[in-house]
Amino acid sequence: MKKNAFIALAIIILVGLTIGGKWYMEREKDKQELLTIQTDLANYLYNNYVLYTSDESKVAEIDKEFDNGRNGWTNIEYLEKLKNARIYSDIKKIEFTKISTTSMNAVNLNFVINSVYTDDVSLDTVSAETGKLIYHIGEYNGDGPYYLEKKKRKTNDIFPEKSVVFYKGGIE
Repeated sequence: MKKNAFIALAIIILVGLTIGGKWYMEREKDKQELLTIQTDLANYLYNNYVLYTSDESKVAEIDKEFDNGRNGWTNIEYLEKLKNARIYSDIKKIEFTKISTTSMNAVNLNFVINSVYTDDVSLDTVSAETGKLIYHIGEYNGDGPYYLEKKKRKTNDIFPEKSVVFYKGGIE
C-alpha cells in the first residue's frame, strides 16, 4: 500500500513539475518578446525622431516684434522665426513605464524620453514583409513644452541598450 501511494505521489509531482515548467517557459518567452518589442521601439525612436523645445525668451521677443501682424511680417515669416527659436536635442534615454492591452487587443507601450517627454504608442499592425510591429507616431507629437519631431534624414544606428530602461512588469 505504501509503495502504491509513493508511486502515485511521484506521478503527481512529476506531472505538476512538467506543467509548471511549461508554464514558466511560456512566460519567459513572453517576457523576452516584450523586451524585443521595447528594443525595437527604442531603435525606431532613436533613428527617426528628435526632441525639441522652444527658447521661451526668444519666442516672447518674436511675439513682441510681431505685434499681432502690425509690423509687416507675413504669417509665414512669423512661423519661420518661431521655428528658428527651437532647441533640438538627441534622444539619450528611453524609459518604458507601462505595457497594456487595449479593448481591441493592441499592445500599448508608455514611455518617457530623456526624462522630459512622455508619450505612448499603440502597436496593432504587423508588417507582412518583416513580420514586425509597425509603429504609428506622427511627424510632430507632443503637448509641450517638449515635442517629438521626425528627423529629416533617418539613421540606421542601434540605440545603446544601457540607455534603455525596460519595463519588466508584464502586460496590464
